[in-house]
Amino acid sequence: MKKTVLNILRIAFKCVLACALFVCVWVKLTPLFRTERNPEGDFFRNLPEQTLDVVALGSSHMQYAFSPAFFYTRTGLYSYVLGSPCQPLSMTYSLLRECLKRQSPSVAIIDVFTLLPQSEVCYADGMFYRAIDEMSGTTRAEAADLVPDESVRLQYKYDLLMNHDNWKTIDLNALDEHMETVKPSDGFNYDLGYVPALPEDPEYYPLVTYEVKEKKELLASEKEDLDRIMDLCRENDIRLIFVKTPYVIDQDSTDKLAAVWAYLDEKGAEYIDYVEKADELDWFVGMDGDSWHNNSWGAKIVTDDLAARISGKDLKQPHREDPVWEELLKGMVRNAAYLLMNVRNVNVYHLLEDAAEYPSILLCRYKGGKWTTLGDTENEYLQRAGLNHDFVKDFDKSYYAVVLNGVLLKESSSPFSFTLHDHKIVLGEDEITIDGASVGKAGEMDLVFASDSFDWVNPIPVDYQSRWFWNNGCEGFRCTASE
Repeated sequence: MKKTVLNILRIAFKCVLACALFVCVWVKLTPLFRTERNPEGDFFRNLPEQTLDVVALGSSHMQYAFSPAFFYTRTGLYSYVLGSPCQPLSMTYSLLRECLKRQSPSVAIIDVFTLLPQSEVCYADGMFYRAIDEMSGTTRAEAADLVPDESVRLQYKYDLLMNHDNWKTIDLNALDEHMETVKPSDGFNYDLGYVPALPEDPEYYPLVTYEVKEKKELLASEKEDLDRIMDLCRENDIRLIFVKTPYVIDQDSTDKLAAVWAYLDEKGAEYIDYVEKADELDWFVGMDGDSWHNNSWGAKIVTDDLAARISGKDLKQPHREDPVWEELLKGMVRNAAYLLMNVRNVNVYHLLEDAAEYPSILLCRYKGGKWTTLGDTENEYLQRAGLNHDFVKDFDKSYYAVVLNGVLLKESSSPFSFTLHDHKIVLGEDEITIDGASVGKAGEMDLVFASDSFDWVNPIPVDYQSRWFWNNGCEGFRCTASE
């Protein structure tokens, strides 16, 4: 009898051991079967620990709408976008947990697009898989448990199940190369999770909004996802701001969004509806985004508004300056100057505003005359950008100037030449030249915006015979940017 029991125990032990070995091998081998490993989680984990001030999470709507460079320029704080295509709120919750393994953000900004009916066009597998692949360890496995479809949960946990056919393509003679898919990726996301985009249809079309037509209710699972996020933020002393970034919404999604806000009102949560605020913030379809996503001009509008609401007062602990972040943001801010001020942008008001904040060169050739249409508003913009001249009081006096990063380098009432970063600039009576090449067209005023290396140049001629401050293919707010 004893021998029988011992034999049974031995067999049971061997079975358990075999199962444990199988599971261990399975877990170790499963990354080999990934088709396209998403390195974004690694890039985030490579950042110095406990240095993040603000995290933004959500679908591509958030990835295109929030720029850490614009936010840093206005606040000096470090932020990151932990986004993924069509990110469900259950995955947003899990990614926030992933974030909290290494960082302690004081503010979380979360977009609610995937609660709306328009998000149903999203590809179901991709929206979970891309998000889960940004996570690590137990968070990754636990996120898979939140996938609504029970029949595929194990597949999300183990790539071996989801991509089992890929073993056929593995070259055993090049196994070392294939093992690279298992290793964490080095480096960083140099846009800090933001996706920069230039305008494709640069004209001003007001965003159409709708009154709520039908009262809707959130599903129990949707409330549960929102509650999880709110509880997690409360437990970690994080200021939570839900947002809906501006996009072309329809009636059905308007009604559902109202239900989201009603539930958050009930819970005492903070939220911002940028669809409703688009008109107030001068956000336009075409100039600032397409039907789905913000371009960089629209992202600046959204990010600047959030920056005005968030400050060092929101931080749980003082902001800690870090050389890795500073270097990353230095490059990102330089690229932001191009995104905002390149030749596609003909709105001189925005250009002058951006020239005062972002690394750039401003050249001015102003030919005084008997009259001007420049008013106090234009004068204020010009002076804010670094020009030391009163264009209202001294409109009859000529003025020439070179400004670098908002700092006046040289000014004169007469034409002059100036060498900047090995480039020869000539501010002549009738034209501006850079290294002997004429820039722009002659007018009563020429403003030239450029990078400090002149790898991009945006000349704006100002014609006072126009009713408007500039004349560059624009008629009021109907404007097409130059190519």
